[in-house]
Amino acid sequence: MPNHHLERRVISSFTSKQWSGQPAEDYGNLFVGLAVIGAVLCLVLMIFVPGLRNGGAFTLFTAAFSIVFTVVLIRGKTAAERKFLEDLTAKVNDIIAGLTGNIAQGLSAQQFRALIENGEPIPLLVNGVPGLELSVVREQPPAQVRDPAVKRVDNVVRTTRVVITVTPPDYGITSFDHLLAAVEAGGDSDDEVP
Repeated sequence: MPNHHLERRVISSFTSKQWSGQPAEDYGNLFVGLAVIGAVLCLVLMIFVPGLRNGGAFTLFTAAFSIVFTVVLIRGKTAAERKFLEDLTAKVNDIIAGLTGNIAQGLSAQQFRALIENGEPIPLLVNGVPGLELSVVREQPPAQVRDPAVKRVDNVVRTTRVVITVTPPDYGITSFDHLLAAVEAGGDSDDEVP
């Protein structure tokens, strides 16, 4: 049975702060926080703007402030994460092209995102021979004992690594080793090859 020697190389890594995949994940808390800030700002503005001293105007100002700034902040975070993913995809594609010699095996940003989210490795061919796999390895969160009376917020930053796994094929390295052994054993004879 051939001896498979797996070799893994980390080609890139990123944290959940750089790319979470869900920029609008915490929009509820963001909206409430901005509503409080909007209410305080409206109370201060009431001193200078008499039109805001109405309950309806106060509610409208607070709601509009929180909605507008929630949308702006989420769109900004979404754009930043999209740009980060496109840059990371380009970096990984450069490495894939260098390893395989084939730029057609590059991934789109959507394919790379799917790789990160589902974690299934993508096989790569080097000159038509399998032996490389592109995969991601996510850092596992620490096991915590949860107290049902206390809700905890998960603020742990996790690292995800993009990994190339090299597996020599049976018919490649093993056959080559056998060929070398045969050449060395046959090299002692004085027979000449015509």
